[in-house]
Amino acid sequence: MCATRELRNILAPMIVVGLFVDSEAVKQVITTCSSTTLEKLEYAELILRQFHDLDTFAYNSVIRGYVQSKVPSKALSLYYWMLLIGASPDKFTFPLVFKACAGANALTAGEKIHCQIVKSPLSLDLFVQASILSMYAKCGEIEMARLTFDFMPHKSLVSWNTMIDGYVKHGCVDSAIELFNLMPERDVFSWNAMIDGHAKYGQMKIARHLFDEMFERDGVTWNIMIDGYAKSGDIKSARELFDIAPFKDIVTWGIMINGYAISDHIGLAHNLFEKTPCKSLVTWNCLINGYVKCCDMIAACKLFELMPLRNQKSWNIMLDAYVKCGEMALANQTFYAMPNKDVISWNILIDGHSKLGEMEMARELFDTMPYKDVVSWNVILGGYKQNLQPKEIFELFVQMQILEETPDCSTLAILLSGIADLGLYFLGSQVHAYVCRKHYLLDGTIGVALIDMYSKCGYADNSMRVFDMITTRNLDHWNAILSGLASLGCGNMAVSIFADMELSNVRPDDVTFVSILKACSHAGLVADGYQYFLLMSRKYGIPPKVQHYGCMVDLLSRSGHLEEAVELVNSMPMKANDVVWRALLGASRTHGNIEVAEFAARHLNELVPGDSSAYVLLANIYGYKGQFGNAHNLWKIMKEKEVLKNTACSYIELQCQLHEFTAGDTSHPHVMDTLLVLNSMIEVKSFHLCQKWREDFGVSTLSEDSVKSIYSTGKAYVHGFTDVKGRPVLVVVASKHFPEKQAATEDRKLCVLLIEKALHKLPYGLGEILVIVDLRGFRTENADIMFFKFLIDAFYYYYPKRLGQVLLVGAPLVFQPIWQLLKPLMKSYAALVRFCDAETVRSEYFQEDTIPAAFKG
Repeated sequence: MCATRELRNILAPMIVVGLFVDSEAVKQVITTCSSTTLEKLEYAELILRQFHDLDTFAYNSVIRGYVQSKVPSKALSLYYWMLLIGASPDKFTFPLVFKACAGANALTAGEKIHCQIVKSPLSLDLFVQASILSMYAKCGEIEMARLTFDFMPHKSLVSWNTMIDGYVKHGCVDSAIELFNLMPERDVFSWNAMIDGHAKYGQMKIARHLFDEMFERDGVTWNIMIDGYAKSGDIKSARELFDIAPFKDIVTWGIMINGYAISDHIGLAHNLFEKTPCKSLVTWNCLINGYVKCCDMIAACKLFELMPLRNQKSWNIMLDAYVKCGEMALANQTFYAMPNKDVISWNILIDGHSKLGEMEMARELFDTMPYKDVVSWNVILGGYKQNLQPKEIFELFVQMQILEETPDCSTLAILLSGIADLGLYFLGSQVHAYVCRKHYLLDGTIGVALIDMYSKCGYADNSMRVFDMITTRNLDHWNAILSGLASLGCGNMAVSIFADMELSNVRPDDVTFVSILKACSHAGLVADGYQYFLLMSRKYGIPPKVQHYGCMVDLLSRSGHLEEAVELVNSMPMKANDVVWRALLGASRTHGNIEVAEFAARHLNELVPGDSSAYVLLANIYGYKGQFGNAHNLWKIMKEKEVLKNTACSYIELQCQLHEFTAGDTSHPHVMDTLLVLNSMIEVKSFHLCQKWREDFGVSTLSEDSVKSIYSTGKAYVHGFTDVKGRPVLVVVASKHFPEKQAATEDRKLCVLLIEKALHKLPYGLGEILVIVDLRGFRTENADIMFFKFLIDAFYYYYPKRLGQVLLVGAPLVFQPIWQLLKPLMKSYAALVRFCDAETVRSEYFQEDTIPAAFKG
């Protein structure tokens, strides 16, 4: 057999000068090349594209070669070329093409090709029908596969087996059992499919019952059972079956070696390897993989070097081992030393870089790999998910749709997770519609992802609807709905769901209890929380982890039982993490307990030195308790240590493109247009919000008589004259304000009444008010952050664009730490603040005869 280069050297001149024209000779060359290496197969396609008058047999030969070489994308490409030049596919072409669609997971392409032949006589061919059924089953379109199966006029045994195998592989074991019981006849494959389905889900008792019922077993039957026992942890039963198996092939030996390895019996695995009558690539690979799983890389490397022959799997095992150990330098070295690289090799390396956060390198590999399967897309999408880059998940999925790549359940689950992180409800509901339209089952990861997405978008009802639609619920579905309800504060509903879960005989795990404890915490169900905390160890034998203690600390802290929360933290059998201390600190802020706050903040700073939340929360507590010196010192420490608060960002989805806007950043090309639209939306919303607030607050009923006692103190008033710009003037005298002696409600009524009075004094065409805060004589007992916050919030939310400027007059030194707390509360109004003295007020803001009496020289 001549090499491809030699063949090219011989044929190229003949083709160019027109000597190679005999169609039979051309077909012979194409057929010969199609049954050898991929390189010759590609050359056969090159020749095929030069001759447009060849019959379908030649095309089928090359398409079959690509399918057998596991390059389905090239098989589909050649099929489309075949249609383009007017060649006619026959009943042998379509089974190959549908097999290529299944291999490439190209469901969309498969559906289109199915539509092309649905009215053709070829659609009635038994082999074509069987290939359509197989394509839908392998692509996960189970309902369409069943529809195809039901409409088949003559169902062969292969068709029955294909449908059952499809059900089993996609977790629909109940449907598989139902169909298995309807079969007119069964063969070994039928039984093996059912046994395999139960074994994969750990139902070894049922699998063994079917195994014992079989009249005839083949090697595959024994292999499935041995593998099932090994993977379910019953290595003793696996070895018993291995010993009595009538035929042991290299796969059987490999399964048993792998069984010992995954059961942490690497010594027994090695002993069995030495006893293997024929050490094949399968057994070598299984033992190396066993050492890798036991984290013995030295032994794995030695075995790899000793291998007399290596196949693609051997290289991929070592590549995967280096990736899992985080040795990316060795992984890259191995990758580029490989004689051949398949799609699995590329996927492993991309996954390795993704797990280390090296997404630029991962994306570069993804973009340059010669062939991508659905796993490739899932690996890169999963990398973006792990590295908290939801925008990239969305954009890559759009690209996937443009390229007509068919997503699988994992793809959609990752996409929904990214959408959930962005809170894009509308987009999430569109993906849900896609799931329904394509008949994806909700019994697996998609159901979990949909529940999670709706919960994170704030739609508890939609989460419950999805949950109720799931016919076969596993633990992940129960955990997802409990977690969602917990995050939305639906504590009582979560308690009810947990009760239903127990009635359904679904055993909860540690994740379940984290969710139910969180639900109790958010709903203030202290007694229920205690009950679940004790239940997990007493009834289910699950020892509480740090996450469960964190939930209990949060529950006790939120409900005001701070001393009990501190006692629980001190009694924990393990070291408290940052979540525990943050929960305690947050509750201390709510209940104003400085001692506990300092205790929690100290430990939080030790665990996470650069975290700004400890400083901010503690500083706010100091401010609320009037310890402004301590608050100022904390802000100073933050500045010295360069501890920064996280920058907020938001996303807007428009025409399948996601736009990110970061706080304070105006670099986006459409930022001004977006702000204009947002501002108009905000104005409409603010109007309705303002109307409701005025009604609830009773603004129309306010008068000087209704706040007579506090009005007479002179702590705040509207000046009788406007300033030089014609603005009404609202004066606040801080030294006359004593929050300990006066009701906050009365202060707020006075504040709103004076704003209304100032607005009534506005000249035509003007809309702003000048606020003067007289800080002369201010002392710490006059400080009232909540009153100041109410005044600013009133302007911000209910009187927008009415605040023209704020003058802080004569601020003493003691006011500086208080200002550090007030400034963040002022939002965008902080830019309107000016510190000045009384002379500035007189000379710049008023004429001589209109100066407020308190500011005259």
